[in-house]
Amino acid sequence: MNPKRLSGDSLQKPSSLREQISTALRAALITGEMLPGETYSVPAIAEKFGISATPVREAMLDLTKDGILVALPNKGFQVVATSAETLRQLTEIRLLLEIRVTVEIAKAITPKQVARLREVAVAIQEFAQQNDLMNFIEMDRIFHSGILELSGNPMLVQVADQFRSRARIHALPYILESGQLEASALEHIQLLDAMDRRDLETVAKVMDHHINYTIDAVFAMSLVKKAAK
Repeated sequence: MNPKRLSGDSLQKPSSLREQISTALRAALITGEMLPGETYSVPAIAEKFGISATPVREAMLDLTKDGILVALPNKGFQVVATSAETLRQLTEIRLLLEIRVTVEIAKAITPKQVARLREVAVAIQEFAQQNDLMNFIEMDRIFHSGILELSGNPMLVQVADQFRSRARIHALPYILESGQLEASALEHIQLLDAMDRRDLETVAKVMDHHINYTIDAVFAMSLVKKAAK
């Protein structure tokens, strides 16, 4: 785990230490450095980072709100072992929610808004090429939240971000192992191109494919389980 400072630019405010730790923990979950079912104490992780326990505890509580960790009194935080069925349900909700909203946003998005989001999309692609998972995760979050924020519905943004966070923990390892990280990154630019053209059909198709990486991951998980039997 490495709480290095995330790359900042005009698109985001400098990350707080709490946010940096949160992103580092997500990366550790995705790479398998932190495992489902295992319990991790705040002091132990704080020692690894070489910082005080307070921002670590705050970051782990953030992941608890997203359903990624669960707090165990006097023990620490346990990584939630999400079932394939739960991931399918999360994906179904995201497909119903995010595609429709993104299509509606595409009908009214301005060139200035597209240009701003395109800077983030380009950064995502660069981080994918560099295999910089920590910055990839953070910029991906900023991109998708940035689109949904154009709906003017903060509650929608919050709910969608929580669902996306839980699904991404399982989808990204599959994307990494299958060598599709750069292809996934490119879809952000393809989505913006379609939104800029008001090509609503393509917007829906790109979003559908992008979200369904989670289903591909579930299928891969099921194959691994069958092979282990």
